[in-house]
Amino acid sequence: MNFIKRQFENWTLFLILGLLTLITGIVAAIVLMMGIFAVNGLYGIFIMIWMIPVLLVMISDRIFVCKFGNKAVNKIQFFILVFIVFLVILRIFANLVQGY
Repeated sequence: MNFIKRQFENWTLFLILGLLTLITGIVAAIVLMMGIFAVNGLYGIFIMIWMIPVLLVMISDRIFVCKFGNKAVNKIQFFILVFIVFLVILRIFANLVQGY
């Protein structure tokens, strides 16, 4: 029990984003699967399947926090997030140049 308590004392960027993604994804999937159309149910199942990589990232985040510490993991995750934002901005400019 002490291990679980200690894990949630060290909050990281990917843990917070993962929890938010899981909460919104599960709510959206439940709402879609409760609809009357089959397509909505399939979208809900698709969202639930895409929760598996989010869970894997969260589990690996907890393993890295145990191994390397909270500050080092947060620094690396921040650089990964900045790189992803840079790639999105670069794609937006490329689309503007190409005329999409």
